[in-house]
Amino acid sequence: MTGPRDTDDSLTPLMRQYYAVKAQHPGKILFFRMGDFYEMFGDDAVKAAPILGIALTSRSHGANERVPLAGVPYHSADKYLARLLAAGEKVVVVEQVEDPRTAKGLVKREIVEILTPGTATIEGEASDRQAVWLAAVCPRGDSALGLAALDLSTGAFLVDEGPTDEVRERLRVLEPREVLYPTGGEAEDGRPGFDPANGAIHLTGFAEWNFDYRTAVRELSEHFGTSTLDGFGIGEARLGIAAAGAVFRYLRENHRERLSHIDRIVRFDTAEYMVLDYGTVRNLELLRNLAEGTEPNSLFAAVNRCRTAPGARRLAAALVRPFRNKARIEKRLSGVAELVRDRDLAARVREHTQRLPDLEKIAGRLGIGKLNPRQMKAIGEGLAECRALGRLIAAAHSPLLTELAAALPDTTEIVDRLAGALVDEPPLTHLKGDIFRRGYAPRLDALNDGIRDARQYIAGLAKTERERTGIGNLKVGFNKVFGYYIEITKSHLGLVPPDYIRKQTLVNAERFITPELKEKEDLIVSAEEKIFKLEEELYLELMEFLNTRIAAIKLAAELAAELDLVSGLAETAVERGYVQPEIYEDARLRITGGRHPVIEAVLPPGSFVANDVTLSPDAGCIHILTGPNMSGKSTYLRQIGLIVILAQIGSFVPAEKAEIGLADRVFTRVGAVDNLARGQSTFLVEMVETANILHNATARSLVLLDEVGRGTSTFDGLSVAWAVVEHINEHIRARTVFATHYHELTGMAEIYESVHNYQVQVKKWEDRVVFLHHIIPGGCDDSYGIEVARLAGLPRSAIARARQILRLLESGKFTRSELGRGLYKERVQPTLFDQKPSATEEQIRALDLDRMTPLEALDALRKMKEDLA
Repeated sequence: MTGPRDTDDSLTPLMRQYYAVKAQHPGKILFFRMGDFYEMFGDDAVKAAPILGIALTSRSHGANERVPLAGVPYHSADKYLARLLAAGEKVVVVEQVEDPRTAKGLVKREIVEILTPGTATIEGEASDRQAVWLAAVCPRGDSALGLAALDLSTGAFLVDEGPTDEVRERLRVLEPREVLYPTGGEAEDGRPGFDPANGAIHLTGFAEWNFDYRTAVRELSEHFGTSTLDGFGIGEARLGIAAAGAVFRYLRENHRERLSHIDRIVRFDTAEYMVLDYGTVRNLELLRNLAEGTEPNSLFAAVNRCRTAPGARRLAAALVRPFRNKARIEKRLSGVAELVRDRDLAARVREHTQRLPDLEKIAGRLGIGKLNPRQMKAIGEGLAECRALGRLIAAAHSPLLTELAAALPDTTEIVDRLAGALVDEPPLTHLKGDIFRRGYAPRLDALNDGIRDARQYIAGLAKTERERTGIGNLKVGFNKVFGYYIEITKSHLGLVPPDYIRKQTLVNAERFITPELKEKEDLIVSAEEKIFKLEEELYLELMEFLNTRIAAIKLAAELAAELDLVSGLAETAVERGYVQPEIYEDARLRITGGRHPVIEAVLPPGSFVANDVTLSPDAGCIHILTGPNMSGKSTYLRQIGLIVILAQIGSFVPAEKAEIGLADRVFTRVGAVDNLARGQSTFLVEMVETANILHNATARSLVLLDEVGRGTSTFDGLSVAWAVVEHINEHIRARTVFATHYHELTGMAEIYESVHNYQVQVKKWEDRVVFLHHIIPGGCDDSYGIEVARLAGLPRSAIARARQILRLLESGKFTRSELGRGLYKERVQPTLFDQKPSATEEQIRALDLDRMTPLEALDALRKMKEDLA
């Protein structure tokens, strides 16, 4: 249905007010504040009710007409808003901006914020371990793409630009909640054109003029208080700056005016960080499990021992952007190493980090003006913990720990002021008083003193009146409509004193007031209004004080998150027996006793089979790995990539020893996936990912390929696989492990010195095969596929038949006629002909089985049997 016009005279005043706002924001859901509820009407109610799981009712909106209605309590609105945003909806929050008790006529309402999937800062709206990115893309034809990404909850702001395919990959790894793209007229040429990493990504068209470069430079410079953006190192990223300008304009369009926590903008630094494409992040299961799409059984879950949400977010970011800089890696390793050695220091560090609040997100709420008193209290307590941490690690031997201690800002003024201002347990709102300690504001103390006697009178009134009247169940209460009252059940009405004045009649009781009670109430209400107003003023003053120091709060939060990350990595290292890797600038990769960090974590201790790997120009930079299915080839490939990534984020690694030559990229092609929505088969996706590797890998890269070429015919696949290995060997020279069932590839070791053969060891026992999961030199000439099929539970008859057909194929009888005769002699003749009537060999040959598939041969033989009958 379409809502009526707000000028429609048949509408009630309230509904005219509602539709006036709705007309300004078509397509968005209005959360319309009415007393203790947010109400939705018309189409909004119909759309929202099933998403929120609430009842759909109706109310009158004009002469004899009703409109659909749905509502949620205002005090629990956040959880309902989060559901709408997760469903991709955009919500306009309309608040009452005057007190209904004092309003003359219709209560005044205004839009206070517009929430979209990428701009929401609702507590609990997303996992605290995840950044919530709002991204914008700005294309230049098909060749280049600018990217900007903002996490409004923390103020992190990134820009980048480059070839379109590269930037799209970064966008997919980033997994923004919402992506803005330029639209002009009816065209949507700026649509990102990428596959969202998950269904939570929402694409939002934004008018093309919002992506103007010159306007972006002016507005961003004005926000940061600079004359140029060159100081941020992004001056040359014109497309990225244009996208960043669009992000800022989108925020303002959605009533996000206060953004003091966004104090810098940085570029994705590909010289400092390794670039991982989305295929690698997915295939290595860095952040979520490939099969389940969830965090458990991912690398992140296996190594995360952070005590704080900022530390966990920092770990997740590090895993998808490892360092390429040897000095930065070794500095973090020094911190991990010291906390591994000094367990007493580590325990004390973790004791303090356990008490740290999420200062990053709290600073974000301060920046957008949505900080509540309890969060303000947390700032002071969190900064006090940071100060204690700084003193604790100041004398450490690690360069990282001492640098963190020295870099912590002096927040004594903030800590002391908040400690002296706020009560021990502040409320969740700053509008109802009870925020400040006695002694902080003399004017406030005077107002509270003025009504102290009245409050004490009311507090003791019930006891006094019970004694005076003899009514044992007499109660004193308060509500917003009637104020203070004395409640007496109807069975005791005969004992009511004459000075009681009847105020309200209930089913089983009466409510009364007395002149003295009314006098005290008027005194309290009058004073409380002044107290609430003064406390709000004092609170806003304190907010402004904190806003001028928000940079120090954010810096302390950032340094504390780094310390939490380092201490968490140290805990993982001690718990799992990880070792410190040695980092080199050359292309070596030597891992002794390497283990898969995720699989090891879910197996019984000591049961994982460790393996070595040596890849280097002098020891062979390409390994052809053969072996049966289920023997552990994919696990081996993944564990090599995971160990390198862990080493390059500055973590200890699951191995006996590890020498890691810095990798500029890690590429993986592991597992079978398709993209049917875009018309891409499994084999096409495999070839696209392989092409990406061959175009972008360098001699400093690590390439891990599993079963390339298996999605097509045997000879096609073998040809592609051979050519891929040959191309890597002749043109790239990257460190490569190539797992395959094409045993013919083992012959490449005889042609190329840099190609070496390895296999997964198996042991035959009677008619069974035992997988030892151990990697040894040499090639394997048997995939044991039928044995794997038996382990998978195929029927015995199918397994026996497979062995018969394998013997036939291995005998060299590949023709359809020979296979057909085999089928006839072994299956058809005994079961279909029963020797009566029978067919001769001449009759069978006359069927021309050479031109038939085995199934066609079976059908032909069955038909012959029917004809002979």
